[in-house]
Formats: sequence, C-alpha cells, structure tokens
Amino acid sequence: MKKIPLILIILTFFGFSQKKKILNLEKTETKTKLIKNNDTIFWLDTISNDKFLKIYSKPENDWQNLTAEFGNKNQNHRIDLKAKEYEILGIPFTNQIEWITEKSFALINGCGTNCRYVLIFNTESEKPIITPIEYYPGIKYVNYKTDNPNLYVAVEQNNDESLSLIIIDTDSQKTQKVNLPKHWNRGIGQIYGIVDEIEIKNTKIKIIQYQENGLKEEVDEILTQN
Repeated sequence: MKKIPLILIILTFFGFSQKKKILNLEKTETKTKLIKNNDTIFWLDTISNDKFLKIYSKPENDWQNLTAEFGNKNQNHRIDLKAKEYEILGIPFTNQIEWITEKSFALINGCGTNCRYVLIFNTESEKPIITPIEYYPGIKYVNYKTDNPNLYVAVEQNNDESLSLIIIDTDSQKTQKVNLPKHWNRGIGQIYGIVDEIEIKNTKIKIIQYQENGLKEEVDEILTQN
C-alpha cells in the first residue's frame, strides 16, 4: 500500500475545514437576511400610477398592530390603524383592493349583517375615509353596472321610512341624493330587497324595481355631483 505524504493529509484537512467555515458563514448570512425580512409583514403593498399604499405590521410588537403608509411622489402619509377611530375595521381586515381611482385606493369590509363599509386612502388626504357602502365598482353579488369607476353608492333611511341612494365620488367625496318611492318598500325594507338593478351610464343613473305583476318601475336622474 502506498503511503500518503503527511503534507497532503494536512492540506486536505485544512481545505475541508475552510470549506466547512465558508458553508457555515453562508448559512449565517442567509439566516440573518431571513430574520431581517420577517421583521415586517406586509398585508398590502401596491403601486398604481405614481401613487402607493402599504399596510404592514411589526411582529415583534403586535401582529395586529397595523400601520398604513400611502401617498404619491409629492407627499407621504403614515397612520396607525389600531387607533380608536378605526376600530370598526376589525383588524386584521381585508387586504383586497376593490377599486383604484386617480387618487385613491378603496378596501371593503363588513361588521355583521347589513353592515358594510369602505376604507378609502386618498393620497392627497392625511387620513383615510371610512363610510358605509352598499354598491361599488366590481361588486359581484348584485346587479350594479357603472361606466364611471369613481362612483360608489350608500343608502340613507328617511323619516317617512323610505330609502334614498347617496351617490359618492371616490376622489372628491361629492355626493348626490336620489330618493326612492315609498311604495317600493317591500320585505323587511333592506336595499337589496327593494332595488333590483342600478345602472349608471353617461352621467345618468337608472334604478329599477320589478313589480309582482311583472311590470318594471324606474327612477331616472341626471348625476351632477354637486
């Protein structure tokens, strides 16, 4: 059997030790990067036409303690979403953006039966807007069609027990009220049992109810958004 030179054994051992050190160093660096990346959990991080919205939490503090940063290339806003005024959000809340306008991002959430609201981050406002909502662009479960993706609709109960629709522009928050006929009331008086269709087209809103006798009644109005 050939004898292995002592110097070769020493070099082989030294080389293996160095390789092991390098591997350990790589693992340490990777682990550090992973920990650093996990310091912040992004619930939402999006950019659209030079505006942005980020909602994130810091796990080392409180995984429910959400912070929002939003703005555009000219301004940046930062708020704590665990403040008392946002308790209705039921943190953690949805991270699904329902629609985006020129200045705003809109998120929808609910707080129980017949309770739905929108959280609007307008990049030109320091705080988001929270308001009740019933119809909005892209809504799936009711017959609502609109050619104006800026508009959403809320409902107001009148003193005579009739309902009114409040048409709201997302960016400007300008509103317009459309009163519904009192004789349209039926069922338990909820909006989805009263209104069968809503269509907004060319600044005109058409609200439809189908009667039990098969006839169709309409309320038509021009939207001015004053």
